[in-house]
Amino acid sequence: MSLKISIIGGCGAMGKWLINYLKSKGDFEITVSDPDEIEGSRIARTLGVNYVNDNKRAVENSDIVIVSVPVEVAPEVIAEVSPYMKEGSLLIDITSVKTEAVSSMLKNAPPTIELISVHPMFGPRIKDIKGQVVVVIPVRSEKWFEKIKSFLEKEGAEVVVTTCEEHDKMMSIVQGLTHFSSMVFASVIRELNVDLKQSRKFSTPIYNAFLPIVYRVVCQNPELYAQLQVHNPHVLRVQEEFISQAIRLNEETRKKNVKEIVRQIAESCKHFMATESSTVLLSISDRMVSTLQRERNVLERLIGRKICLENVQTGKIHIGVLKSVSANTIEIEESKKKIVTLSLFNVTLLDEKATMEVRRSVFGESNLDFSVILPIDFDPELCREIVEKLLPEAFKVEVLETYVGKQIPDGFKSITIRVHFPKDEDSKSIYVKAESILRRMGGKLR
Repeated sequence: MSLKISIIGGCGAMGKWLINYLKSKGDFEITVSDPDEIEGSRIARTLGVNYVNDNKRAVENSDIVIVSVPVEVAPEVIAEVSPYMKEGSLLIDITSVKTEAVSSMLKNAPPTIELISVHPMFGPRIKDIKGQVVVVIPVRSEKWFEKIKSFLEKEGAEVVVTTCEEHDKMMSIVQGLTHFSSMVFASVIRELNVDLKQSRKFSTPIYNAFLPIVYRVVCQNPELYAQLQVHNPHVLRVQEEFISQAIRLNEETRKKNVKEIVRQIAESCKHFMATESSTVLLSISDRMVSTLQRERNVLERLIGRKICLENVQTGKIHIGVLKSVSANTIEIEESKKKIVTLSLFNVTLLDEKATMEVRRSVFGESNLDFSVILPIDFDPELCREIVEKLLPEAFKVEVLETYVGKQIPDGFKSITIRVHFPKDEDSKSIYVKAESILRRMGGKLR
């Protein structure tokens, strides 16, 4: 019997991510509840889930209820649904701040309901949890905790088990301080009216790495980042310390006190080295700085070849022949000789297999058939495997038939295979290549 899972807030970005992820991982019966009836109905129709607009009705028969709503309304939603959950079921919240959500769980959920608080340390842009950190807080759980933890670990997640208090303290640094410093940085850029494009002409590797992080904070979901500042009870103290240290550094700068500034930097360095491996941090920094250059080098080697790029901001796919790569842009020739210029920083290169699948979906599929005479004991499946392996990745090859008869010499048989490929491929070159592979196997084309 499949598990029944309800996602409260299933029309949000993380809610949709959960639906797609869970559907790909098991035979779950998923119910979505959300006030957006138009989007809810669309999701039910396109993703094959149930939709209701009543939170209480959504949770009545569920084994697991996942609350995926904004931080500020999570306690209220938990209070609303938890009394209606069936005995022995599990309530999970996935909010970024735990104090208020967990407090609502303990206050409102009947003692027969198990409680686990989860924080995926990634956003809905991530397609797989392999290698991603997932924080798990066993609020009140007997049978469900090990099941959830084992599932996440089996999927390759880095599971961190902690408490509500420890989570929010760490998040006040990991999210609160990081976001706060990024927002302050962005405000300075705005108030000084800095032309970012012009500034990047003078860019250092650190500035190039830091600027996209700031942009990610201020240009994605301002409501989310504001709520994380307001609702974490430890953030205010962190902000005040940040301001205090900024004022202190500013005063030493006014006094031109290089010695004191150096001392402060050295003290900070000592703390970093005492609590984390300097080798690890430097390696991460080096990788961040060099990643774009490595990607540029890969693209430069593909000039003249057909590639597939995905815009990470819009999700739009661009397919065409790569014409040129500069420090900031990529030019590809799409259909009808149209040259498109794309920002190097906004696109990701799809691998060969993904590219083929995209091209199939966009252009459709063609096929070519080949009949080859081979020794009678030659395995048709081996023939198929060899041809498929030596053709471009993601080309599909199938065996249509084998034949022994009057037209075939004694001791031989005819094997007919079909090669499937995207319609925008050059069929003549595919024919020549496949024919060459079959001849090198010792076959004779019919």
